[in-house]
Amino acid sequence: MKLKDRDLLRKYMDLGDFSQARLGRYAGVSRQFINQLCTGERATCTPTVAQRIEEGLRVLPNTLFAPSVSHGTGQSAKGKRTAA
Repeated sequence: MKLKDRDLLRKYMDLGDFSQARLGRYAGVSRQFINQLCTGERATCTPTVAQRIEEGLRVLPNTLFAPSVSHGTGQSAKGKRTAA
């Protein structure tokens, strides 16, 4: 899953009073992983991690993350064909 907007992630973290460490614990990843999402060093994660982050921050599914698209095949990471 691809993070749509890292600034929005940080805003929801602030609203929910989530530190990077706390969100990482909730999502089952490291504080460093959350930091990488917040800084743009990393832009993707697994669907499970994306779901846990959105759940922890109490936002609707697909608010922060969108399915990743494989550029070479025009398919999403789940293998479904996407519009070109």
